[in-house]
Amino acid sequence: MVHVKEPSATPSASALARASGPDGQSPPPVSRRDRQRAQTRDEIKRAAYAQIADGGLGALSLNAIARTMGLTGPALYRYYPGRDELITDLLAETYQEWGEVFRVATARVGGTPKRQLLAGARALRAWALEHPERYDLLYGRPLPGYAAPEDATRETARAALDGLTALLAAHRGVGPESLAAREAAVLTWARLHGFLSLELGGHFDDLGLDVDRLFERDLRSLLAG
Repeated sequence: MVHVKEPSATPSASALARASGPDGQSPPPVSRRDRQRAQTRDEIKRAAYAQIADGGLGALSLNAIARTMGLTGPALYRYYPGRDELITDLLAETYQEWGEVFRVATARVGGTPKRQLLAGARALRAWALEHPERYDLLYGRPLPGYAAPEDATRETARAALDGLTALLAAHRGVGPESLAAREAAVLTWARLHGFLSLELGGHFDDLGLDVDRLFERDLRSLLAG
């Protein structure tokens, strides 16, 4: 796990494609050079995720990524000056993805806040099971020697929690900025991640239990409180 610093100043290729100008106008054209740079950074991040999936965060190596992409080490350092800068970018992107998974799932199902919370929690579990290396990047063991810049990750981490806080506030009939809402969000977040960390760590494997059913019981118990 890496403890929470802001996404890199260089936008991803997808971010460049989504950018919009002021007053809803079309953004100015992106130069070919900037587009290629963003695409290369995206490719570096995809290679980094694959490396983490194979050997864990400690196995991340810029030189190995460069070899995979057919680049020299110095060429790759033009995009990321060091391992820490790459990890920070991965962290910010993964927090954004985590928040988007929750947002899309809750918006799609609609209905009561409780219905949306159940859908969002199920979607987060499905994402974590599909991408355990990304989940571990956010919530696994800290990487020795790395400290995420607070100004780079604090806001993305907070944004990922905001949707949960708003829905819990509506579910409990309290204000979204109230202490009750914030405490409920943190306790729900902690319990959800406790379950997922145990599941991803294989701690339920030999218990002879239906883990899907167990997860549903835990969710409903949590939201009944």
